[in-house]
Amino acid sequence: MEQILTNFISTWGYTAIAILILLENVLPFIPSEIILTFAGLMSVKSELSLPLLFTISTIASLIGLLILYYISRLVSETRLYKFVDKYGKWIKLKGKDIERANDWFKKYGAIAVFVCRFIPVLRVLITIPAGINRMNVASFTILSLIGTTIWNFALIYLGKALSGSWDTLMSGLHTYSYVMYVIIFIAAIYILYRLFQKNSVH
Repeated sequence: MEQILTNFISTWGYTAIAILILLENVLPFIPSEIILTFAGLMSVKSELSLPLLFTISTIASLIGLLILYYISRLVSETRLYKFVDKYGKWIKLKGKDIERANDWFKKYGAIAVFVCRFIPVLRVLITIPAGINRMNVASFTILSLIGTTIWNFALIYLGKALSGSWDTLMSGLHTYSYVMYVIIFIAAIYILYRLFQKNSVH
């Protein structure tokens, strides 16, 4: 996957960045941490402009997340879980992943939308419960745009700053992703525990 993405970016430049980042905000299996850091690296080793990379990636992110938001507004929770359980395997997505993001949204609301923009996988999935629960589109857009802007800038700049240490950079990003997966798992266990406690009382 990494090699395919880096080859695509190397060949198509800005167009590749726009397409990949747009898709990354709709599909959870495209890693923006690799796309954007490699884009930052390419700004050093090619004629790609850092400000233009940042602008293109931010606009593409906004378009992608709004597409997923409005699609999610059209379906109910039950239908969505059934659809994902049936077809989600093709994009490495399970109904329980959506349910976890939905629990986060119901518990933390707007804060979840902002915070999850910095968490791999959930940064995409949190858009779905926001749409299902019909979160105010202006609030959703503003919070998502702020979080996405910070995320994009940080990764592109990181790629530029560590352009001479690509292998080390990728290793660090993978470690970050694994740590976030562990945190997500612990959070999910905690939520399930609280729900079990609540049901036991009743």
